[in-house]
Amino acid sequence: NMASKQFQNILHHITNLNYAQLKKLRHEVESNIATNQVGQAIADHEESISHCPHCDSHNLNRWGMTKQGIQRFKCKS
Repeated sequence: NMASKQFQNILHHITNLNYAQLKKLRHEVESNIATNQVGQAIADHEESISHCPHCDSHNLNRWGMTKQGIQRFKCKS
């Protein structure tokens, strides 16, 4: 597939990068990994919220975010 070909192309060209470019590449890769881990943790948490703690309904809507950036939910029941 296209992504695999692009990845192989990137791997092939890494050997041509200088030290400064390699450090920048490492920083970008580590930043993307951290972002993906945070995104995955948030998605896992949102999936774990499956019912209203008050009435046990599964009929929930997203309802803004807390100051800390945590998704809020509102029961529609």
